[in-house]
Amino acid sequence: MINKIYRQVKNYSYTKAEKYQRGAEMFWKLFLLLTLPLIPTLILTGFWHIEIFSRDIHLDVDMENIISAAWIPTFGILYSLLAASIFGTVWTEYKAMRTAVKRYDLETFIDLRDEELSPLVRTILIIFSLAVLIAFMSMKYNTWISGDFVIFTTAYLFSTIYLVISEIDDPCGGIWYIKHIPEEWLKIDPKKWRRIRHEEERKKFHQKFNVNGVHFNDSK
Repeated sequence: MINKIYRQVKNYSYTKAEKYQRGAEMFWKLFLLLTLPLIPTLILTGFWHIEIFSRDIHLDVDMENIISAAWIPTFGILYSLLAASIFGTVWTEYKAMRTAVKRYDLETFIDLRDEELSPLVRTILIIFSLAVLIAFMSMKYNTWISGDFVIFTTAYLFSTIYLVISEIDDPCGGIWYIKHIPEEWLKIDPKKWRRIRHEEERKKFHQKFNVNGVHFNDSK
């Protein structure tokens, strides 16, 4: 009866020793990913506690109502939509690169190797997270424990999301990198590779403009 409800398929790709090793690696990677966000979190929480809470700096009651009813929900929703969209994009590219390594598909790997988030996207993600965090910082808390708890958890969540997105955005390095990438692949310059690969199309493009009497600068 149990076999009809739940099935456990054995993974024959790894021995027990390899499974334990993979488990240990997974543990330490998760430990690092959950520990590194503590650095900016503690800095932000300490700043709020010393510079804002200790000096009794906060908004009045009417403004707090506006912040809690409109500011935080609006920017929180916008942040969630943006973070979800970014995560979906980098995760799709990450899975595509893993599949390319498994299939030994160098062309796909090279095309995705230097794909990364634009600094503009990173900036807007940070701005939205800071907008929500500053809103929480500006509110009045009855005790420092409640305030520290709210600021700490909010800052930690935003820092963790940003770190996870950054790790997935760079599958060849960092903590959560793709294993079993051929060493020779990592030594290839993607831009140079694509320039050589499309050299024939590039020549045809130049010839087309020359035939039409259009001056094309091929100095680069």
